[in-house]
Amino acid sequence: MNTRIHASYRAAAVLCALLSPLCVPAASAAEGFTLVDGDTGKLTIYGILDGGLLSRSGTGGAYAAQAGTAFSGHKSELASGLESESRIGFKGSRTLRNGMTALFQLEAGIAIDDGKSTLSDKEGNSVFRRKSFVGLSGDLGTVVMGRIDGGRYSVAGKYDPFANGTVANMASIQVHGTRADNAVAYISPMWNGLSFLAAYTTSLVGQESPGNKGDGRLWAFIPSYAKGGLDLTLDIEQLQAKGSEEHKLNILAAGAAYDFGPVKLHGYWESIKTDNYKDIFDGTFATFNALLNHRSWMVGASAPVFGDKARLRASYVALDDKTALDASCRKWGIGGVYYLSERSTFIYADVAKINNSANGICSIQPNPARTAVDSGGTGSPAGGYGTRGMDIGISHAF
Repeated sequence: MNTRIHASYRAAAVLCALLSPLCVPAASAAEGFTLVDGDTGKLTIYGILDGGLLSRSGTGGAYAAQAGTAFSGHKSELASGLESESRIGFKGSRTLRNGMTALFQLEAGIAIDDGKSTLSDKEGNSVFRRKSFVGLSGDLGTVVMGRIDGGRYSVAGKYDPFANGTVANMASIQVHGTRADNAVAYISPMWNGLSFLAAYTTSLVGQESPGNKGDGRLWAFIPSYAKGGLDLTLDIEQLQAKGSEEHKLNILAAGAAYDFGPVKLHGYWESIKTDNYKDIFDGTFATFNALLNHRSWMVGASAPVFGDKARLRASYVALDDKTALDASCRKWGIGGVYYLSERSTFIYADVAKINNSANGICSIQPNPARTAVDSGGTGSPAGGYGTRGMDIGISHAF
């Protein structure tokens, strides 16, 4: 067996790029260190360490009075995972007969400010909850099973100029399912720029129930097209919420980007509606859920400056709540990164501002997983703090 340390990029990394644009942040080119590469296969260790200063302020408006969770005033902190969630992971592959490749990936979230694990579920379990799957890849495509990144969350991160990070990200106010438990996914080969992902979960959050009654089942079909400067993705999903066989969540999302060279334009739109949601919604915050019935859209831009040494980015996001409560909001953000070592180490700074409607509940949260119920979050766009925010930090990928 040949043992050596060097940068690598093979089947597991290719799958990562197809399955989720968040596997390696847009501003990073680090691919990890291969620990073993020989007859028994390849094993790579990789990670991101990200942290900085986070400052938020503003009041909760109507949400503080009606929903009972108030925030007011200023809050400053040293925080982990502002630009990209801090993590450590292992991925491996082995060539099998007939050109097939076996692969796996295990990824754990870490908080560098206090050393704790992140993405805990309600019971406090947190090891490898960022990603854990095994699969096979060949000429006909790739099949994986395990805990993988959510489809809508991955599409949003692909087209958000802030890649679902920093105070300016859009996913935290939209409330995303960031990860999917018990998932089986097929990733097709690419045909002249066209590819697709099809996925199904036997229980989206947590383990299956006895008799499988009330399991949260989800299916997704996500075709994509990328050629030249054009990038398009459509996401079609349907979710049977855990514990509810009568109500299904219908998701339709679309993303588009075009890179002109001097500037790249970004766009995203989504519609989410629960069947017969009025049966469970009485018009008050007590029964309000961010995913009952809403539309959201984003327009943004990013551009290199100083050659390839830095990049500016900006976005404007709208969340329109279509229920009688009308808990809508608007958010703008602007920021940039400066690369210190190609694209594996960089510093960043961002600012963002939210404008809530009379019943709006959106707040600043740089980590969308903390508003997602699948990762132990609140399941509400009120899962952050304040309506104004700024961050400045450093991110290093290895």
